[in-house]
Amino acid sequence: MKAREMIEGFVDQLVYEDLHIGETGKGIVFSGMGGSGIVGDIAKVWLEKAGYPHPVFSIRGYELPSYIDNNYIVVCTSYSGNTEETLYIFDEALKRGIKPICISSGGKLKERAISEGCMYLSIPEGWPPRYALGFMLSKILCLFGIKREEMEDIRDNLVKNRDEIHETAKTIAGRFYSYLPVIYATMSTEVVAFRWKTQMNENGKTQCYYAVLPEMHHNEVVGLDNAEVRSKCSFLLMSDPEDHPRIRLRVKITEDVLKKLGVNPYVLEGKGNSYLSRVLYLISIGDWVSYHIAELYGFDPIPVKVIDYIKSELSK
Repeated sequence: MKAREMIEGFVDQLVYEDLHIGETGKGIVFSGMGGSGIVGDIAKVWLEKAGYPHPVFSIRGYELPSYIDNNYIVVCTSYSGNTEETLYIFDEALKRGIKPICISSGGKLKERAISEGCMYLSIPEGWPPRYALGFMLSKILCLFGIKREEMEDIRDNLVKNRDEIHETAKTIAGRFYSYLPVIYATMSTEVVAFRWKTQMNENGKTQCYYAVLPEMHHNEVVGLDNAEVRSKCSFLLMSDPEDHPRIRLRVKITEDVLKKLGVNPYVLEGKGNSYLSRVLYLISIGDWVSYHIAELYGFDPIPVKVIDYIKSELSK
């Protein structure tokens, strides 16, 4: 399957299932890397926005924090099932008496989960992990209580705005081409900015940079004084309509600062009835931007040769 077909099929990956696990104890830990790790990042913010009353962590690495005990839910997500960092977290969780919930298309994680009597959720094989976001995210959302109508609203929003998403992405890709893309996000859209960055890296085969309000108003903005570097960048401002009023003011001030420096940033806001719907709307735009950037630079979006080389070196 080609990259374009996989991106177009994202909405079809978003499927409701009755998986809700109910009580979650002291909190939730999501473990994953790369295209598998972003699902935990999204779920973390979604749960916090929905008023989940306990701590939620998204771990990208080998170590489970010392304070995580068997009163926590641990979710290990690895599309391939062979991500070494996630397998380390799985083993550490077992040592602490935790039976992780595991999501993969197979691999060692499936084998270990079944042999240890853990809850295991299977997703379709044969996709690059970053193109399988909807499969993995759907499982996690359903585990933690998304309602069927909420999932349908997300799907409807993506379908209804499909043409606008495509056209917006083409415009942004044209602005990013031959420049270093710089995304200035709000805290509500940070997870989206990170997804855009990684998609630009893997699909577009280019560097990408992001910073987040309000923290960037205490450091990042001073770097804009450097006209030589600034001229090599293309700026995008990303926000959510329900951002804190002071954050929305900071977005406007940032736009004004850039314009006074002769920069005309692209301003983008999420569209949808819910926070999650708006996040996935923005993520869809970013996926298409990365695809069109690859086209402009003449790259096949799918291969990730450097990542493959690193994995081969680590396996020696």
